[in-house]
Amino acid sequence: ANYVINNQQVTTLGETKLPNPYITWEIATNINLGLDARFLQNRVSFEFDVFLNRRKDILTTPSASLPAISGITPPRQNIGEVENKGFDFSVGYNDNVGDFNFGISVNGGYAKNKIIFNDEAEGSPEWQRETGRPIGSNLVYGYDGVFATQVNIDEETLDYSAIVNELRPGDMKIFDYDGDGRITPDDRYRTGKNDNPTFQGGVNLTANYKNFDLSVLFQGATGGEVFLNFNEAGTIGNYPSFIYNNRWTVDNPSSVDPRITDRADQYYSNGNTYWRQNTNYLRLKNFEIGYSIPQKIVEKIGINNLRVYANGTNIFTVTNSIFDPEGTSASGRDYPNSKILSIGANLTF
Repeated sequence: ANYVINNQQVTTLGETKLPNPYITWEIATNINLGLDARFLQNRVSFEFDVFLNRRKDILTTPSASLPAISGITPPRQNIGEVENKGFDFSVGYNDNVGDFNFGISVNGGYAKNKIIFNDEAEGSPEWQRETGRPIGSNLVYGYDGVFATQVNIDEETLDYSAIVNELRPGDMKIFDYDGDGRITPDDRYRTGKNDNPTFQGGVNLTANYKNFDLSVLFQGATGGEVFLNFNEAGTIGNYPSFIYNNRWTVDNPSSVDPRITDRADQYYSNGNTYWRQNTNYLRLKNFEIGYSIPQKIVEKIGINNLRVYANGTNIFTVTNSIFDPEGTSASGRDYPNSKILSIGANLTF
């Protein structure tokens, strides 16, 4: 900071944080057990691994247990502790019947982390605490329908005054989680989910018959969810069609879908389960069929091998998501993966 002292500009230094001389390394403990097997003359293969990863002394700032009114910004400390555990597997089968060869393999992995210790405010409700739940677990209000008419509002026995000044037809109902007869911030709870799926897997199919070959890859995931962020809707942008088409209106007094709103308000909050959507999906990721021209034909034209093929990527997807479930954006606003269809040839001289 600069000050004027005795008509002279003086630059001063100030200490903004207290140093912590006891900072040390984060410690990780890993346990992994695996089983590999082959049988039926190697036609069947099997792999299974289970793992446990425990990390402690994670360097983090204790920001919750110290009230902000203290005016103190504490230094980082080795206080965090997280556990991650799960399993992964692969099962395959390969065989042939005469000139027909085929194979199928299934693989998957499950992983879920849990916060063992994190600095949290004293006195917070148990259902809102991060401890014991996955990293990034969402704190939400529970969607409980829509006030379709003014009559529904007049009959409502819960007090909403802590989160909204005046209820209107088309507003959402909120679940009274703590059962005190009022809708307050204490009714928010942790969902136990974040944008990372807990299980991912795939199925790979291969086959060939004489000069023909085929490969198919399915993949999928389950256990994740994202927040549909429509803060740029209304006078600043546009609405997704499913929101606009299903919205509450005077002519369509829906008890399921709310009225549309201009930009952000409580119903577009990250803390409302209506706007949270799972990212479960099953996708035909890749498909390819090929044909190798017989050797006696290609040799006549002076080449060694010639294979023609047709393939496709992201052929179709089974999902409830309105966006690409493979997207990495936590708000679900990634540009979707492209569907690609192509034909080609592999030529060897």
